[in-house]
Amino acid sequence: MAGTVYLADTSFLVHQDRDPALQNRYEGLLLQGRVALCQMAAMEWITGAADAQAAATLATVIKGHRWFDVTASAMDRAVEVYLQLAAKGQHRKFSLPDLIIAATAEQNGATVLHYDSDYDRIAAITGQPVEWVAPRGSL
Repeated sequence: MAGTVYLADTSFLVHQDRDPALQNRYEGLLLQGRVALCQMAAMEWITGAADAQAAATLATVIKGHRWFDVTASAMDRAVEVYLQLAAKGQHRKFSLPDLIIAATAEQNGATVLHYDSDYDRIAAITGQPVEWVAPRGSL
């Protein structure tokens, strides 16, 4: 399997449901085994389900993804990065799930695929790769 491996953020997953070009990209990456999820991203995605039936459908879809576990060391890294954000006064109004997803991606050598500016702030501290699925403000 060649190419970048991505840990999908919920922002990408939600937008791909609404945008045919993003859906094509998502499906292509999924078929190539290059898009992964973790527990935090999966729970966030299921949170958006309209009802129990939609949640069950998403749970089935989630099982088809490559998987990166959220480990204790990923949680420790998320706290470490959060404290660095706090030192810069950037910790308020910050998505804690994004920190967990980013830390999980970092520990697995994956690029976070997203549509969320929180990842730019995280990457400024960690130096890890993150990629916008579309130019900021375009969706």
